[in-house]
Amino acid sequence: MIQLAVIADDLTGAADTAIQFRRISAPILLVSHRHLSALGLEYTGGTLAVYTDSRHLSPAEAAARVRRAGLSVKELAPRVIYKKIDSCLRGNIGAEVDALMGLLGCEGAFIAPAFPAQGRTTFHDIHFVRGVPLAASEIARDPVSPIRDSRLSKLIALQSRYPVGRIDVTEFDGGLGRLQEATDNLLRQGRRVIVFDATSQQQLDLIACLARDHFPRTLLTGSAGLALALAQCLPARKESLPRSGYLVGHRVLFVCGSASDVLGEQVEALVKQAGVPRHVLTPGLPVDGRNELAGEGPDLSAGAVILQLAPVVAEGSNGARVSTDLACRALAVVAAEVIRRHRPDALFLCGGDTAAQVLDAVRATGVWLQSEILPGLVQGKIKGGDCDGLTVVTKAGAFGECDTLVQLYASLTGKALVHEYSS
Repeated sequence: MIQLAVIADDLTGAADTAIQFRRISAPILLVSHRHLSALGLEYTGGTLAVYTDSRHLSPAEAAARVRRAGLSVKELAPRVIYKKIDSCLRGNIGAEVDALMGLLGCEGAFIAPAFPAQGRTTFHDIHFVRGVPLAASEIARDPVSPIRDSRLSKLIALQSRYPVGRIDVTEFDGGLGRLQEATDNLLRQGRRVIVFDATSQQQLDLIACLARDHFPRTLLTGSAGLALALAQCLPARKESLPRSGYLVGHRVLFVCGSASDVLGEQVEALVKQAGVPRHVLTPGLPVDGRNELAGEGPDLSAGAVILQLAPVVAEGSNGARVSTDLACRALAVVAAEVIRRHRPDALFLCGGDTAAQVLDAVRATGVWLQSEILPGLVQGKIKGGDCDGLTVVTKAGAFGECDTLVQLYASLTGKALVHEYSS
């Protein structure tokens, strides 16, 4: 038996969500859906975070994959299963929630994707990213999963086979009692999937309490924000948490494959403010990465190095999907070769697809999650493969502030900044 399970459609989301439960249940093991069968029943007592790599699949394929992962997780008898979704609503949310509801026998699902700490909020059904409606944000230009509508209830209704109800932000004014009444009304109307506005962490706390105390047979679905709220509702472990130091050494390999504008700004700050050298890989390079490693390639002996994937130009949805996947795979091959040659002190992986590809390239079987260095940046130790025990930090592409990577660099290396940043 395990205490908790998180099922997410990508790696970085699984990590930043599962780490919210550290005070409740540890250790936390992050694994791909492909390694679940090998895991068997050997893992007991902690939290299991599973990523299904299903965000870019068709709805039917995503549902089937999540159902298979859910069956394997169900065999471990977790007391709580949390469905993690993208805080920017990318992926097959409705299809995946439907699959888990059917598998687990849930009476309904509560969906609240808001993550106020990262600027994701839902107000009168409109989902915002840092104050900008989703369809007007950079997510609308995502090369693989662009979102063109900001209305949460509409996006879910187009994907789910169940009738969708909605709880407006105004319902929170009446406290938990008013929320329970409004939710009861929707369920009596046959609205089995209910989406929630939320503009603050306190509102997410109310949603989590609503589910745990009054609707225990619902599937709680959201991002790390709702996961944190759920963790507050659960009893904490009695033993104290071990202290985790962040300092690991100067040789950090930053592997940045996300197309996010936010990540682009963070990399620029790292180059200018900390003087970290950058190597940009072109999306059209061969999957074996040979043209990028004609010589010795990036050298970590002098300190940190950035491997960054140049933006993939999307000409069409099908073409963009293939080219993005191939580009991430080639980046992962180059990163794995640099790791083999120079063995860094730590590895930073940004973007769920990039992180999954790199871990595959070094034959890892999982990651033991340890701590959250900064909001959305999760530190752990690689399990198995060529890099067993290597420190790794993961981050979703669009998370963080402009200086997030600079702060991470200082935390991991202990180095003082050598350059002043100028815009």
